[in-house]
Amino acid sequence: MTTCSHSLKELKMPERKKIKVVTTLVDMDGDEMTRIIWSMVKEKLLFPYLDMELEYYDLHVKRRDETDDQITIDAAEAIKKYGVGVKCATITPNGDRVREYGLKKAWKSPNGTIRAILDGTVFRTPILVKNVRPSVSRWRRPITVG
Repeated sequence: MTTCSHSLKELKMPERKKIKVVTTLVDMDGDEMTRIIWSMVKEKLLFPYLDMELEYYDLHVKRRDETDDQITIDAAEAIKKYGVGVKCATITPNGDRVREYGLKKAWKSPNGTIRAILDGTVFRTPILVKNVRPSVSRWRRPITVG
């Protein structure tokens, strides 16, 4: 039996060539834990492998309040310009949240604002795409991309 004295973190991985992403990604940060999770996803899963440009919009409820929600409109316009964006979960403030954060008012849902600007829709049933293949060949359940 052979033992290994190195942890996975200590092992040097060969330098990989990053994949060039030609389209700028509109990066819309959200509220609470989504900010932390999305930051980790970018640092661990995107930036090491992709050479990409981000156009950043902070959609935290306080930032939307500071800008009278103009930041949400600007983010939606950027999605129209570049054609792609990632939006983290955001707070749609009710009366309690208005008081908690000291907001000017209960702003509308950023999802609704963005959807209206993009002339988008909400889909509740899966859209099946036959040419998206799972990396595990035996996998037969649908893969959801949202």
